[in-house]
Amino acid sequence: MLRREHLIPIVALAFALAACSSDSDNSPAPAPNNPDPGSETRTPDLVMMTRIDETTGFMVAVNSLEDTEISNLNGAELHPFSGLIAHEGTVYTTGLTIDDTVTKWAYNGSTFIKDGEFMTGENARANDIIFVNDTKAYVTTYNSPELVIFNPVTMEKTGAIDLSPYALGGDSDTNPNASAGVIRDGKLFLGLAQVDTLETFYCQGGSSVLMIDVATDTVEKHLQDDRACMVGTLDTGARDIFMDELGDIYVNHLGSWGYYPDLTAGVLRIKAGTEEFDPDYFFSFTDLDLGDDVPGGKVSYMYRPRYVGDGIAYGNFWVKALSSNPPDYRKDKNYVAFKVDLRNQRLEKIDVPYTTGSSGSTVIHKDKVIFARNTDSGAGLFYYDPYSGTLMGDQTPTITSAGTPTFIESLD
Repeated sequence: MLRREHLIPIVALAFALAACSSDSDNSPAPAPNNPDPGSETRTPDLVMMTRIDETTGFMVAVNSLEDTEISNLNGAELHPFSGLIAHEGTVYTTGLTIDDTVTKWAYNGSTFIKDGEFMTGENARANDIIFVNDTKAYVTTYNSPELVIFNPVTMEKTGAIDLSPYALGGDSDTNPNASAGVIRDGKLFLGLAQVDTLETFYCQGGSSVLMIDVATDTVEKHLQDDRACMVGTLDTGARDIFMDELGDIYVNHLGSWGYYPDLTAGVLRIKAGTEEFDPDYFFSFTDLDLGDDVPGGKVSYMYRPRYVGDGIAYGNFWVKALSSNPPDYRKDKNYVAFKVDLRNQRLEKIDVPYTTGSSGSTVIHKDKVIFARNTDSGAGLFYYDPYSGTLMGDQTPTITSAGTPTFIESLD
């Protein structure tokens, strides 16, 4: 068994996939857009974050139907560890591990420009955003126990909820590590990763979800379950808690990145009309035997799932047997795409090239599943048709990117 202290550098590297480790060795040289974004006004329907190296990243506009190549010529330059999320056509970025800012952006026809910004708090490190309505949203913070409240119109901080009473690591632990959330019937179901430190990421206390009344910002219940551990990846837009059309809530657990054999990754459910974990449902990824589908027959955790309907989601799974020793998240192509049948608890590997851990984002857009990937056959956006079960582009990107595509969001 691996000792926890030996895992500090390894798990820190694993977490870097959520903040996007450097991929300059595998990134293609910049190429012109098609069409050239400087020659005409563009109408994007996607926004993508690309990573050039450890200090340089860009937020770029994408037209999913017209573009074949995307450069960074008209991109907004950002730190490559910035988080990205889009809500009702508006783009926001967060500082993640780099700073405390939440920024709103507007598109002027050729590039993104700042349209508002606020600070979540000194050294809080702004993380994910959960929108309540047009004038209220929550921001989880990576480095503090506060759930920040702000107005997305004015971009002003309006309050905060103290989450420190719900940390499960003992008297010295004050940060339960809020990760992702979804709102159902006026209640925010907020996931808590409950890791020991932000270096080792050993999960404490099993599954942990708070139920918060969004009208009063009052914590009403703390749901706990010992069948799985570490709710959410602690990055922006991961959507590790999501709801289906029946009102059932699914909670994704990463089992501390798969490096601790005593922790389990998988999905728990909170059924519609209930406020507790379903005792009859647990989709364990750790315990699956996939045979010849992947080397070693084993997957670990699901990364950045996207729900499409009828109990089906798509996501990437880390395969330890595809990793070097120690893992190299710049070069290892060790993330494999799967169709996830949540209701019947089945995984189906799909025909999409394997990707590095720093490029595993997925979006559902115009009846397609779009995978942002850094693969042996190129870096960019791969289009998958979930109805026919086929990949467009013959194992090559439909749209190539200049640099590694880290995050992708729909503007529709």
